[in-house]
Amino acid sequence: MQNEPIRTKALVVRTANSGDNDRVLTAISQSLGKISIMAKGVKSLKNKNSAACGVLCYSDFVLKGGRELYSLSSADCVEGFYHLRDSVETLAYAAYFAALLEMCCEPSVPADDELRLILNTLYVLQNRPEDGALLKLVFELRLCELAGLAPYISEECQCGAAAEFFDIAEGETCCREHRGPNSARVSRAEMAVMEHILSSPLKDALFFTTPPPVVAALTPVCEKYMEYHLGRLPRQLEYLKSVTGPA
Repeated sequence: MQNEPIRTKALVVRTANSGDNDRVLTAISQSLGKISIMAKGVKSLKNKNSAACGVLCYSDFVLKGGRELYSLSSADCVEGFYHLRDSVETLAYAAYFAALLEMCCEPSVPADDELRLILNTLYVLQNRPEDGALLKLVFELRLCELAGLAPYISEECQCGAAAEFFDIAEGETCCREHRGPNSARVSRAEMAVMEHILSSPLKDALFFTTPPPVVAALTPVCEKYMEYHLGRLPRQLEYLKSVTGPA
């Protein structure tokens, strides 16, 4: 029934002030997808729900209301990822991941896999901040896969010749003869990293390591691929680049 309380776990990805003490939360829920929540009084630190309603808080919410805007009854923080705030760089990575996730999730479409991806990525980022650039590649490629945009990676072009390029528009590796105008050169090592990220269990993808030059080479390739197929990338990417410098 419409008035029955709804309980769901969700990650807060964005907040907006509403009046003197209220906020509207944008959150990604396991069962409800992308949702908006009116959280009364949470700007006050004395509010019992305040600690569970910040950006990057993964919380257990009890909600009332309808499809477009839920009303917060209560919230308990499950994981606050507070150590992501220990450095500007890790917080910038986390903000970019949250913004990208928001772009790829839809209201009323369950987001259990997407939520699992970002929660695990944030956990590893919090504990291995030095691997932020590699985790960014993992998050982008795995999110593409969940969105139905997984690229096809092979050491051979469809014609049988050795692949030397990645076609941004077609989303596949190809040879020199069959590359399109939006193609980027990729080495065998770079292809192997992309294939490993896409085909391995999530834990293995998040915990493997690869040389920094490979990460640096793949970073613009993945960004161009996502921008081409999503239409744009969140503005948080520019801030991330401003605080981390070149990959």
